Amino acid sequence: DVYETFNILMRRKPKENNFKAVLETIRELMNTECVVPDWLHDIILGYGDPGAAHYSRMPNEIETMDFNDTFLDLDHLRASFPEHAIKVKTDDPRKLVPPFRYVIKSS
Repeated sequence: DVYETFNILMRRKPKENNFKAVLETIRELMNTECVVPDWLHDIILGYGDPGAAHYSRMPNEIETMDFNDTFLDLDHLRASFPEHAIKVKTDDPRKLVPPFRYVIKSS
């Protein structure tokens, strides 16, 4: 077979290479354990309505949210939300480690 006897060298535009890398990164992130929420999935892929992710148009209010590896520790979490009081279930520093979960209490 003649096609097995030669190699092809191609040059691509940097913009195309960057776009491919971005798409591969998005694909890899979506195939991990930390799955993108359904309401954000189509928007990240570029074919959803961005306005649909606004809190006023969400059908159900989210009561809990896992932050996974977003925050390094409790101090980082508190520093990220200085205007809010962060309440924890325990004072044991060994248990105050990521992943953190955000819970909205109904009043």
